[in-house]
Amino acid sequence: MRFTISLAAQTNDGSVTEHTLATLERPDGTLSIDDLGLRIDDAKAILAALQIAVTDTQALDLARCQRACWCCGTARRLKDTRTITVRTPFGKLKVPSPRYRRCACERATGIAAPIVAALPERVTPDLLELEARWASLAAYGVTAARLADVLPVGEAINASTVRNDVLRVAERLEAELGPERRVHIEGCRNEWEDMPLPGPPVTVGIDGGYVRSWTDRPSNFEVIVGKSVIEPDENGAAEPARRFGFVVGHDGKPRRRLHEILRQQGVGMDREVTFMSDGGKGVRDLQQDMRPNAEHILDYFHIAMRLTVMQQMAKGLPPPHEKAMIAIIVTLERVRRFLWHGNVRRALELVSDVEEDVLDIAEPDAACEPRDQRAEVPPQARKLLRYGHEFGAYIADNAAMIPNYAERHRYGEVVSTAFVESTVNQVVAKRFAKKQQMQWTPRGVHLLLQLRTRTLDATLANDFLRWRQDRMTGSTNHAKAA
Repeated sequence: MRFTISLAAQTNDGSVTEHTLATLERPDGTLSIDDLGLRIDDAKAILAALQIAVTDTQALDLARCQRACWCCGTARRLKDTRTITVRTPFGKLKVPSPRYRRCACERATGIAAPIVAALPERVTPDLLELEARWASLAAYGVTAARLADVLPVGEAINASTVRNDVLRVAERLEAELGPERRVHIEGCRNEWEDMPLPGPPVTVGIDGGYVRSWTDRPSNFEVIVGKSVIEPDENGAAEPARRFGFVVGHDGKPRRRLHEILRQQGVGMDREVTFMSDGGKGVRDLQQDMRPNAEHILDYFHIAMRLTVMQQMAKGLPPPHEKAMIAIIVTLERVRRFLWHGNVRRALELVSDVEEDVLDIAEPDAACEPRDQRAEVPPQARKLLRYGHEFGAYIADNAAMIPNYAERHRYGEVVSTAFVESTVNQVVAKRFAKKQQMQWTPRGVHLLLQLRTRTLDATLANDFLRWRQDRMTGSTNHAKAA
Protein backbone atom coordinates (compact mmCIF):
# COMPACT_ATOMS: atom_id res chain seq x y z
CA MET A 1 0.00 0.00 0.00
CA ARG A 2 1.03 3.60 -0.56
CA PHE A 3 0.50 6.54 1.78
CA THR A 4 0.67 10.03 0.30
CA ILE A 5 1.01 12.95 2.69
CA SER A 6 0.10 16.34 1.25
CA LEU A 7 -0.34 19.89 2.51
CA ALA A 8 -3.12 22.26 1.43
CA ALA A 9 -2.52 26.00 1.93
CA GLN A 10 -5.55 28.28 1.65
CA THR A 11 -5.27 32.08 1.65
CA ASN A 12 -7.93 34.63 2.59
CA ASP A 13 -8.93 35.15 -1.05
CA GLY A 14 -9.94 31.47 -1.28
CA SER A 15 -7.07 30.18 -3.42
CA VAL A 16 -5.76 26.76 -2.41
CA THR A 17 -2.30 25.39 -3.12
CA GLU A 18 -1.41 21.73 -2.51
CA HIS A 19 2.05 20.32 -1.83
CA THR A 20 3.01 16.65 -1.74
CA LEU A 21 5.27 16.12 1.24
CA ALA A 22 6.15 12.44 1.26
CA THR A 23 5.10 9.03 0.04
CA LEU A 24 5.39 5.90 2.20
CA GLU A 25 5.42 2.35 0.83
CA ARG A 26 4.25 -0.60 2.94
CA PRO A 27 3.59 -4.21 1.83
CA ASP A 28 -0.03 -5.31 1.35
CA GLY A 29 -1.58 -8.05 3.41
CA THR A 30 1.22 -8.26 5.98
CA LEU A 31 2.05 -6.55 9.24
CA SER A 32 5.31 -6.76 11.15
CA ILE A 33 6.89 -4.76 13.93
CA ASP A 34 9.47 -3.41 11.48
CA ASP A 35 6.81 -1.81 9.24
CA LEU A 36 4.43 -0.59 11.94
CA GLY A 37 3.71 3.12 11.74
CA LEU A 38 6.46 5.67 11.08
CA ARG A 39 10.15 5.08 11.39
CA ILE A 40 12.44 7.79 12.74
CA ASP A 41 13.83 8.50 9.28
CA ASP A 42 10.31 8.78 7.87
CA ALA A 43 9.26 11.19 10.61
CA LYS A 44 12.34 13.39 10.08
CA ALA A 45 11.82 13.49 6.33
CA ILE A 46 8.12 14.35 6.67
CA LEU A 47 8.82 17.05 9.24
CA ALA A 48 11.59 18.59 7.13
CA ALA A 49 9.38 18.61 4.03
CA LEU A 50 6.48 20.12 6.02
CA GLN A 51 8.71 22.88 7.39
CA ILE A 52 10.02 23.75 3.92
CA ALA A 53 6.55 23.76 2.35
CA VAL A 54 5.06 26.00 5.06
CA THR A 55 7.90 28.53 5.08
CA ASP A 56 8.12 28.72 1.28
CA THR A 57 4.39 29.33 1.04
CA GLN A 58 4.52 32.03 3.71
CA ALA A 59 7.50 33.79 2.13
CA LEU A 60 6.11 33.76 -1.41
CA ASP A 61 2.70 34.96 -0.20
CA LEU A 62 4.31 37.92 1.58
CA ALA A 63 6.44 38.73 -1.47
CA ARG A 64 3.33 38.62 -3.70
CA CYS A 65 1.39 40.95 -1.40
CA GLN A 66 4.23 43.49 -1.23
CA ARG A 67 5.20 43.47 -4.89
CA ALA A 68 2.85 46.34 -5.73
CA CYS A 69 4.21 49.87 -5.38
CA TRP A 70 2.97 51.68 -2.28
CA CYS A 71 2.41 54.87 -4.30
CA CYS A 72 0.82 53.95 -7.61
CA GLY A 73 -0.02 50.27 -7.10
CA THR A 74 1.97 49.15 -10.15
CA ALA A 75 3.67 45.78 -9.87
CA ARG A 76 7.41 46.29 -9.38
CA ARG A 77 9.84 44.45 -11.62
CA LEU A 78 11.57 41.36 -10.24
CA LYS A 79 15.33 41.83 -9.98
CA ASP A 80 16.30 38.36 -8.71
CA THR A 81 15.42 35.68 -6.18
CA ARG A 82 17.83 34.80 -3.44
CA THR A 83 17.59 32.79 -0.23
CA ILE A 84 18.24 33.67 3.39
CA THR A 85 19.17 31.13 6.06
CA VAL A 86 17.07 30.90 9.20
CA ARG A 87 17.94 28.52 12.03
CA THR A 88 15.01 26.72 13.67
CA PRO A 89 14.60 23.80 16.10
CA PHE A 90 13.89 21.67 13.03
CA GLY A 91 17.11 22.56 11.23
CA LYS A 92 18.29 25.33 8.93
CA LEU A 93 15.87 26.71 6.38
CA LYS A 94 16.64 28.30 3.03
CA VAL A 95 13.81 30.80 2.77
CA PRO A 96 13.24 32.24 -0.73
CA SER A 97 13.71 36.01 -0.84
CA PRO A 98 12.58 37.75 -4.06
CA ARG A 99 13.97 41.25 -4.60
CA TYR A 100 12.15 43.94 -6.59
CA ARG A 101 13.26 47.12 -8.31
CA ARG A 102 11.60 50.14 -6.81
CA CYS A 103 9.09 52.12 -8.81
CA ALA A 104 10.05 55.55 -10.19
CA CYS A 105 7.37 57.24 -8.08
CA GLU A 106 8.84 55.94 -4.82
CA ARG A 107 11.01 58.27 -2.80
CA ALA A 108 13.25 55.45 -1.57
CA THR A 109 15.99 54.17 -3.85
CA GLY A 110 17.64 50.81 -4.16
CA ILE A 111 16.15 47.34 -4.00
CA ALA A 112 13.04 46.25 -2.09
CA ALA A 113 13.53 42.94 -0.21
CA PRO A 114 10.31 42.24 1.77
CA ILE A 115 11.50 38.89 3.19
CA VAL A 116 14.72 40.40 4.53
CA ALA A 117 12.77 43.26 6.10
CA ALA A 118 10.26 40.86 7.68
CA LEU A 119 12.95 38.58 9.17
CA PRO A 120 15.63 40.79 10.74
CA GLU A 121 16.47 37.96 13.18
CA ARG A 122 17.75 34.76 11.62
CA VAL A 123 17.10 32.50 14.65
CA THR A 124 13.59 31.53 15.71
CA PRO A 125 12.51 32.21 19.32
CA ASP A 126 11.83 28.51 19.91
CA LEU A 127 15.45 27.62 19.16
CA LEU A 128 16.74 30.52 21.27
CA GLU A 129 14.62 29.37 24.21
CA LEU A 130 15.93 25.81 23.90
CA GLU A 131 19.52 27.01 23.74
CA ALA A 132 19.11 29.40 26.67
CA ARG A 133 17.41 26.83 28.89
CA TRP A 134 19.76 23.96 28.11
CA ALA A 135 22.94 26.04 28.20
CA SER A 136 22.01 27.38 31.63
CA LEU A 137 21.92 23.80 32.93
CA ALA A 138 24.83 22.20 31.04
CA ALA A 139 28.01 23.19 29.23
CA TYR A 140 27.84 24.86 25.84
CA GLY A 141 29.41 21.86 24.15
CA VAL A 142 26.93 19.47 25.75
CA THR A 143 24.05 21.72 24.70
CA ALA A 144 25.30 21.80 21.11
CA ALA A 145 25.57 18.00 21.06
CA ARG A 146 22.05 17.55 22.42
CA LEU A 147 20.60 19.98 19.90
CA ALA A 148 22.35 18.12 17.07
CA ASP A 149 20.77 14.88 18.29
CA VAL A 150 17.20 16.24 18.34
CA LEU A 151 17.36 18.12 15.02
CA PRO A 152 15.27 16.17 12.50
CA VAL A 153 17.77 16.65 9.70
CA GLY A 154 20.76 15.77 11.87
CA GLU A 155 22.57 19.05 11.29
CA ALA A 156 25.61 19.86 13.42
CA ILE A 157 25.64 22.97 15.60
CA ASN A 158 28.68 24.75 16.96
CA ALA A 159 29.23 25.39 20.69
CA SER A 160 30.38 28.95 19.98
CA THR A 161 27.13 29.59 18.11
CA VAL A 162 25.14 28.40 21.11
CA ARG A 163 27.18 30.62 23.43
CA ASN A 164 26.66 33.70 21.27
CA ASP A 165 22.91 33.10 21.05
CA VAL A 166 22.61 32.51 24.80
CA LEU A 167 24.56 35.62 25.77
CA ARG A 168 22.53 37.70 23.33
CA VAL A 169 19.32 36.59 25.06
CA ALA A 170 20.79 37.43 28.47
CA GLU A 171 21.91 40.87 27.25
CA ARG A 172 18.36 41.58 26.14
CA LEU A 173 17.10 40.72 29.61
CA GLU A 174 19.73 42.97 31.15
CA ALA A 175 18.74 45.85 28.87
CA GLU A 176 15.16 45.66 30.21
CA LEU A 177 16.32 46.19 33.81
CA GLY A 178 15.44 49.63 35.11
CA PRO A 179 17.93 52.23 36.38
CA GLU A 180 19.73 51.77 39.68
CA ARG A 181 18.65 53.80 42.70
CA ARG A 182 20.03 54.20 46.18
CA VAL A 183 16.60 53.87 47.81
CA HIS A 184 13.83 51.68 46.39
CA ILE A 185 11.15 52.56 48.94
CA GLU A 186 8.17 53.96 47.02
CA GLY A 187 5.07 55.85 48.15
CA CYS A 188 4.31 57.17 51.63
CA ARG A 189 3.06 55.65 54.88
CA ASN A 190 -0.49 56.98 54.40
CA GLU A 191 -0.77 55.07 51.13
CA TRP A 192 0.55 51.89 52.75
CA GLU A 193 -2.05 52.11 55.51
CA ASP A 194 -4.88 52.36 52.94
CA MET A 195 -3.72 49.19 51.19
CA PRO A 196 -5.37 45.81 51.83
CA LEU A 197 -3.95 43.58 54.53
CA PRO A 198 -0.43 42.50 53.58
CA GLY A 199 0.35 38.93 52.69
CA PRO A 200 2.55 36.45 54.55
CA PRO A 201 6.08 37.48 55.59
CA VAL A 202 8.97 37.13 53.18
CA THR A 203 12.47 35.85 53.93
CA VAL A 204 15.32 36.85 51.64
CA GLY A 205 18.59 34.98 52.11
CA ILE A 206 21.79 36.24 50.52
CA ASP A 207 25.10 34.41 50.33
CA GLY A 208 28.16 34.30 48.12
CA GLY A 209 30.31 31.90 46.15
CA TYR A 210 33.49 32.00 44.10
CA VAL A 211 34.24 31.18 40.46
CA ARG A 212 37.62 30.72 38.82
CA SER A 213 38.71 33.72 36.81
CA TRP A 214 39.89 33.53 33.21
CA THR A 215 41.20 37.08 32.95
CA ASP A 216 43.06 37.10 36.28
CA ARG A 217 44.29 33.55 36.72
CA PRO A 218 44.60 31.75 39.11
CA SER A 219 42.46 33.99 41.34
CA ASN A 220 38.69 33.81 41.83
CA PHE A 221 35.93 36.41 41.77
CA GLU A 222 32.85 36.56 43.98
CA VAL A 223 29.30 35.80 42.95
CA ILE A 224 26.33 36.84 45.11
CA VAL A 225 23.32 34.52 45.09
CA GLY A 226 20.02 35.07 46.85
CA LYS A 227 16.65 33.42 47.31
CA SER A 228 13.33 35.04 48.21
CA VAL A 229 10.86 32.75 49.97
CA ILE A 230 7.26 33.68 50.88
CA GLU A 231 5.78 31.85 53.84
CA PRO A 232 2.57 29.85 53.27
CA ASP A 233 -0.73 31.59 53.95
CA GLU A 234 -3.51 30.43 56.25
CA ASN A 235 -4.66 27.82 53.73
CA GLY A 236 -1.17 26.38 53.37
CA ALA A 237 -0.69 27.72 49.84
CA ALA A 238 2.72 29.19 49.11
CA GLU A 239 3.99 31.09 46.11
CA PRO A 240 7.10 29.70 44.38
CA ALA A 241 10.47 31.01 45.52
CA ARG A 242 12.55 33.26 43.31
CA ARG A 243 16.32 33.25 42.87
CA PHE A 244 18.73 35.93 41.74
CA GLY A 245 22.46 36.28 41.26
CA PHE A 246 25.11 38.69 40.03
CA VAL A 247 28.88 39.13 39.90
CA VAL A 248 30.30 41.51 42.48
CA GLY A 249 32.00 44.49 40.84
CA HIS A 250 30.60 43.72 37.38
CA ASP A 251 26.89 44.28 37.92
CA GLY A 252 25.99 47.94 38.09
CA LYS A 253 22.37 47.39 39.21
CA PRO A 254 22.36 44.91 42.12
CA ARG A 255 19.77 46.81 44.18
CA ARG A 256 17.45 47.22 41.21
CA ARG A 257 17.75 43.48 40.56
CA LEU A 258 16.65 42.61 44.10
CA HIS A 259 13.85 45.19 43.96
CA GLU A 260 12.48 43.69 40.73
CA ILE A 261 12.48 40.19 42.23
CA LEU A 262 10.40 41.41 45.19
CA ARG A 263 8.10 43.38 42.91
CA GLN A 264 7.47 40.38 40.66
CA GLN A 265 6.54 38.36 43.74
CA GLY A 266 3.99 41.00 44.71
CA VAL A 267 5.88 42.12 47.82
CA GLY A 268 4.58 45.62 48.49
CA MET A 269 5.98 48.30 50.75
CA ASP A 270 3.73 47.22 53.62
CA ARG A 271 4.96 43.60 53.65
CA GLU A 272 7.25 42.27 56.39
CA VAL A 273 10.58 41.25 54.87
CA THR A 274 13.47 39.58 56.70
CA PHE A 275 16.89 39.86 55.10
CA MET A 276 19.44 37.27 56.21
CA SER A 277 23.08 37.44 55.16
CA ASP A 278 26.63 36.70 56.26
CA GLY A 279 27.20 40.32 57.27
CA GLY A 280 29.60 41.30 54.49
CA LYS A 281 29.77 45.00 53.69
CA GLY A 282 28.61 44.55 50.11
CA VAL A 283 25.63 42.47 51.20
CA ARG A 284 24.68 44.97 53.91
CA ASP A 285 24.66 47.77 51.36
CA LEU A 286 22.56 45.66 49.00
CA GLN A 287 19.70 44.97 51.40
CA GLN A 288 19.48 48.43 53.00
CA ASP A 289 16.54 50.72 52.10
CA MET A 290 14.69 48.05 50.12
CA ARG A 291 11.51 47.90 52.22
CA PRO A 292 10.38 50.08 55.16
CA ASN A 293 9.27 47.09 57.27
CA ALA A 294 12.48 45.15 56.71
CA GLU A 295 14.38 43.30 59.43
CA HIS A 296 18.09 42.58 58.95
CA ILE A 297 19.53 39.50 60.67
CA LEU A 298 23.04 38.10 60.70
CA ASP A 299 23.20 34.45 59.74
CA TYR A 300 23.95 32.37 62.85
CA PHE A 301 25.58 29.67 60.76
CA HIS A 302 28.48 31.98 59.88
CA ILE A 303 28.93 32.89 63.56
CA ALA A 304 29.01 29.24 64.63
CA MET A 305 31.34 28.33 61.77
CA ARG A 306 33.90 30.99 62.76
CA LEU A 307 33.80 29.93 66.40
CA THR A 308 34.25 26.27 65.43
CA VAL A 309 37.32 27.14 63.37
CA MET A 310 38.82 29.04 66.29
CA GLN A 311 38.19 26.13 68.64
CA GLN A 312 39.95 23.78 66.25
CA MET A 313 42.90 26.17 66.17
CA ALA A 314 43.01 26.15 69.97
CA LYS A 315 43.12 22.35 69.97
CA GLY A 316 46.15 22.56 67.72
CA LEU A 317 48.29 24.54 70.20
CA PRO A 318 51.55 22.66 70.82
CA PRO A 319 52.68 21.50 74.29
CA PRO A 320 53.13 22.72 76.96
CA HIS A 321 50.11 25.01 76.40
CA GLU A 322 47.38 22.47 77.26
CA LYS A 323 46.07 24.63 80.11
CA ALA A 324 45.68 27.68 77.87
CA MET A 325 44.06 25.46 75.21
CA ILE A 326 41.31 24.30 77.59
CA ALA A 327 40.64 27.85 78.81
CA ILE A 328 40.35 29.16 75.26
CA ILE A 329 37.96 26.40 74.18
CA VAL A 330 35.72 26.97 77.22
CA THR A 331 35.68 30.74 76.64
CA LEU A 332 34.80 30.35 72.97
CA GLU A 333 31.93 28.05 73.92
CA ARG A 334 30.63 30.75 76.27
CA VAL A 335 30.89 33.27 73.42
CA ARG A 336 28.74 30.95 71.34
CA ARG A 337 26.04 30.76 74.03
CA PHE A 338 25.95 34.52 74.62
CA LEU A 339 25.61 35.21 70.89
CA TRP A 340 22.87 32.58 70.61
CA HIS A 341 20.88 34.57 73.17
CA GLY A 342 21.73 37.93 71.55
CA ASN A 343 24.07 39.23 74.28
CA VAL A 344 26.60 40.99 72.05
CA ARG A 345 28.24 43.10 74.78
CA ARG A 346 29.15 40.10 76.93
CA ALA A 347 30.31 38.13 73.90
CA LEU A 348 32.74 40.89 72.88
CA GLU A 349 34.13 40.97 76.42
CA LEU A 350 34.80 37.24 76.27
CA VAL A 351 36.50 37.64 72.88
CA SER A 352 38.94 40.00 74.62
CA ASP A 353 39.44 37.33 77.30
CA VAL A 354 40.38 34.85 74.57
CA GLU A 355 43.08 37.25 73.46
CA GLU A 356 44.42 37.41 77.01
CA ASP A 357 44.41 33.62 77.26
CA VAL A 358 46.46 33.41 74.08
CA LEU A 359 48.95 36.05 75.20
CA ASP A 360 49.38 34.43 78.63
CA ILE A 361 51.46 31.81 76.87
CA ALA A 362 54.40 34.24 77.08
CA GLU A 363 54.86 36.67 79.93
CA PRO A 364 56.39 40.10 79.10
CA ASP A 365 60.08 40.54 79.87
CA ALA A 366 61.87 43.48 81.42
CA ALA A 367 62.26 45.18 78.05
CA CYS A 368 58.45 45.24 77.68
CA GLU A 369 58.57 43.46 74.37
CA PRO A 370 55.05 42.84 72.99
CA ARG A 371 53.95 39.37 73.95
CA ASP A 372 52.51 38.53 70.52
CA GLN A 373 55.94 39.09 68.93
CA ARG A 374 58.01 37.01 71.34
CA ALA A 375 59.56 33.73 70.31
CA GLU A 376 57.66 31.88 73.06
CA VAL A 377 54.39 32.49 71.20
CA PRO A 378 54.02 29.62 68.70
CA PRO A 379 52.76 30.29 65.14
CA GLN A 380 49.50 28.49 65.96
CA ALA A 381 48.79 31.00 68.74
CA ARG A 382 49.57 33.96 66.49
CA LYS A 383 47.17 32.66 63.88
CA LEU A 384 44.48 32.17 66.54
CA LEU A 385 45.10 35.70 67.78
CA ARG A 386 44.62 37.11 64.29
CA TYR A 387 41.38 35.17 63.83
CA GLY A 388 40.20 36.47 67.21
CA HIS A 389 40.78 40.07 66.14
CA GLU A 390 38.87 39.49 62.91
CA PHE A 391 35.99 37.77 64.72
CA GLY A 392 35.68 40.62 67.22
CA ALA A 393 35.56 43.20 64.43
CA TYR A 394 33.02 41.04 62.57
CA ILE A 395 30.67 40.90 65.58
CA ALA A 396 31.11 44.62 66.34
CA ASP A 397 30.29 45.65 62.76
CA ASN A 398 27.14 43.51 62.68
CA ALA A 399 25.98 44.03 66.28
CA ALA A 400 22.73 45.66 65.13
CA MET A 401 21.89 42.55 63.08
CA ILE A 402 22.29 40.01 65.92
CA PRO A 403 18.89 39.17 67.52
CA ASN A 404 17.97 36.63 70.17
CA TYR A 405 18.41 33.51 68.05
CA ALA A 406 17.07 31.26 70.81
CA GLU A 407 13.79 33.14 70.90
CA ARG A 408 13.43 33.10 67.11
CA HIS A 409 14.16 29.38 67.09
CA ARG A 410 11.48 28.69 69.71
CA TYR A 411 8.89 30.48 67.55
CA GLY A 412 9.91 28.55 64.45
CA GLU A 413 11.55 31.49 62.70
CA VAL A 414 14.59 31.21 60.46
CA VAL A 415 17.97 31.76 62.14
CA SER A 416 20.37 30.76 59.36
CA THR A 417 20.75 30.90 55.60
CA ALA A 418 20.88 27.12 55.20
CA PHE A 419 18.24 27.37 52.46
CA VAL A 420 20.55 29.75 50.58
CA GLU A 421 23.55 27.44 50.93
CA SER A 422 21.71 24.90 48.80
CA THR A 423 20.81 27.68 46.36
CA VAL A 424 24.48 28.65 45.98
CA ASN A 425 25.28 25.02 45.23
CA GLN A 426 22.39 24.79 42.79
CA VAL A 427 22.98 28.08 40.98
CA VAL A 428 26.76 28.48 41.05
CA ALA A 429 28.59 25.30 41.98
CA LYS A 430 26.85 22.79 39.71
CA ARG A 431 27.24 24.91 36.58
CA PHE A 432 30.41 26.93 37.13
CA ALA A 433 32.60 25.01 39.57
CA LYS A 434 31.79 21.40 40.46
CA LYS A 435 33.16 18.67 38.18
CA GLN A 436 33.94 21.38 35.62
CA GLN A 437 37.34 22.92 36.21
CA MET A 438 36.38 25.83 34.01
CA GLN A 439 37.57 29.42 34.05
CA TRP A 440 35.14 32.23 33.38
CA THR A 441 34.99 35.92 32.66
CA PRO A 442 32.81 38.07 34.95
CA ARG A 443 30.61 39.04 31.99
CA GLY A 444 30.02 35.43 30.94
CA VAL A 445 29.14 34.30 34.45
CA HIS A 446 26.87 37.29 35.11
CA LEU A 447 24.86 36.88 31.91
CA LEU A 448 24.55 33.12 32.30
CA LEU A 449 23.42 33.56 35.91
CA GLN A 450 20.39 35.54 34.72
CA LEU A 451 19.31 32.66 32.50
CA ARG A 452 20.07 29.94 35.04
CA THR A 453 18.04 31.58 37.81
CA ARG A 454 15.10 32.09 35.43
CA THR A 455 15.33 28.47 34.28
CA LEU A 456 15.33 27.18 37.86
CA ASP A 457 12.37 29.47 38.66
CA ALA A 458 10.52 28.35 35.49
CA THR A 459 10.07 31.98 34.36
CA LEU A 460 12.26 32.01 31.24
CA ALA A 461 9.35 30.93 29.02
CA ASN A 462 7.36 33.96 30.25
CA ASP A 463 10.06 36.30 28.93
CA PHE A 464 9.95 34.74 25.46
CA LEU A 465 6.14 34.85 25.50
CA ARG A 466 6.25 38.54 26.42
CA TRP A 467 8.69 39.26 23.58
CA ARG A 468 6.45 37.37 21.15
CA GLN A 469 3.45 39.47 22.20
CA ASP A 470 5.48 42.66 21.82
CA ARG A 471 6.43 41.68 18.27
CA MET A 472 2.81 40.89 17.44
CA THR A 473 1.69 44.24 18.86
CA GLY A 474 4.40 46.05 16.92
CA SER A 475 3.43 44.29 13.67
CA THR A 476 -0.23 45.15 14.22
CA ASN A 477 0.54 48.81 14.86
CA HIS A 478 2.77 48.92 11.78
CA ALA A 479 0.02 47.41 9.63
CA LYS A 480 -2.55 49.95 10.94
CA ALA A 481 -0.16 52.81 10.23
CA ALA A 482 0.43 51.56 6.72
